[in-house]
Amino acid sequence: MEINLEQQKLISTSLRVKIIYLLCEVPMTAKQVADELGKTAGSIHYHIQQLYKGGILELVETRENKGIVEKYYRSKATHFNLNTNDPARKGIRTKGISLEFSDEELQEFEEEYDSLLEKWLKKTVAHKEGRTSYTLSLEFKKELTGEDV
Repeated sequence: MEINLEQQKLISTSLRVKIIYLLCEVPMTAKQVADELGKTAGSIHYHIQQLYKGGILELVETRENKGIVEKYYRSKATHFNLNTNDPARKGIRTKGISLEFSDEELQEFEEEYDSLLEKWLKKTVAHKEGRTSYTLSLEFKKELTGEDV
């Protein structure tokens, strides 16, 4: 899904990424998402509303259950491409995601990433007509919490 800078800011936390992925296959209510993530319904409701207002989520169904209106949301996409008209970024394609890792998971991810790069380097090392050169970079930026400050 093509997104703008405002939408990019909306999806730039690991909690919102988790919400988006949870809602990609099965529509859920804020309460259901909160239960799945072990968070409070109020907190998740706030994030869902922000993602909905920003065009990342869609409301797919409203049901009444014992006098309570339940709203079911679904994510419009799980992969996002930043669409910018900034001439300084011409030719640059940006992809990003927020993930949570244990130390062991981070090490495993880095090893798999290195292996993937090596595979593609071997596949593309020989000159072939029609190819364009790209520079790839991967940055691990730890989200700071109150404990880290």
